[in-house]
Amino acid sequence: MFSVLNICGLKIASYGLVNLIAFTVGIVIACLRAKKNGISPEQEFLMLLHALIGAIVGGKLLYLICSLGDIWNNKAIIFKDINHFTSYMEGGFVFYGGLLGGLAAAFLYCHYYKKPPVKMIELSVPSIPLIHGIGRIGCFMAGCCYGIPVKSKISVVYTNSIAAPNGIPIFPIQLLEAGINFTLFIILMIYSQKPHKPYKLLGLYLTFYSIERFFLEFLRGDSIRGVYWGISSSQWISLIIILPLGIFLFTSSRLKN
Repeated sequence: MFSVLNICGLKIASYGLVNLIAFTVGIVIACLRAKKNGISPEQEFLMLLHALIGAIVGGKLLYLICSLGDIWNNKAIIFKDINHFTSYMEGGFVFYGGLLGGLAAAFLYCHYYKKPPVKMIELSVPSIPLIHGIGRIGCFMAGCCYGIPVKSKISVVYTNSIAAPNGIPIFPIQLLEAGINFTLFIILMIYSQKPHKPYKLLGLYLTFYSIERFFLEFLRGDSIRGVYWGISSSQWISLIIILPLGIFLFTSSRLKN
């Protein structure tokens, strides 16, 4: 689609540029919210910086785990040729791995530096779907995380993508997920203005996103995501998250009433 942008003669990978914009916007909003709520923007930024490192590690780790079958089937080539080995190490990321890795790093930062995790992490929660939504636009431009083949008026056809199949009409799942994440960002921003229990905002995000992701996975066309007993690794993680958080949100609402 637009995997490479030509800006004043300089060729820039659209995926990297869009994700840089996504993280910048998300971090700025989180720091502004921190300042408004009496938290040092500098401390919020440092926590998010640690979370970003954790997200990169977690996203890469889960990607490699999901690719274990492919790695095992091609082990003779991968471990014989350094170029094939590095291609796996430089490959994609899995969002759930990045999300869990980022949250773990944020909690560890707050614990180590004795900062209030409830407030600092909750202030950054609305930024997560915003960053994810903008990032999915980058995925659409690059062709990764593409949808299933379908012939319709909304289908897109890639002609020069190294990630998506070229010349085949496919569903623009990246744009649908971006729109849902932007909507979730607005909902969380509105809800965050109301008094709520600790971590309920995070719980709402994880629950809504897990439901969203579970159903969107059926429209994904890329195969390297790990499929076990008919559903993907992301769908399994969604189910694991939905059950306990759904019970938590339901019981907390009952107790409030």
